[in-house]
Amino acid sequence: MSEPKKRSLEERLQDNPALRKRLESILDIAENVDGEFRTADEAEERAIEELRRLGNELLQEWAINQEKKAVEDLVTQTERPVGHGKKKPTGKRHTGK
Repeated sequence: MSEPKKRSLEERLQDNPALRKRLESILDIAENVDGEFRTADEAEERAIEELRRLGNELLQEWAINQEKKAVEDLVTQTERPVGHGKKKPTGKRHTGK
């Protein structure tokens, strides 16, 4: 069996706009797009803030996905047909002797 093709980073980020925005913000810091950082300390401080936010957002997204999977699994389990076969005897039949 072949493994399913892994989606590209671009495709995955399209499904996660908040994550995409956070990563773009981190890239902006690395490139000093706005020219707001004069020292490495300033850039480092801002990068640490952004990475903490990224971590929080990742964990929130992870928790939401785990909850969805758990609900889907529960729904799948409860949708299974319940067996209503012939009842099995629980003891010996009394013959009156």
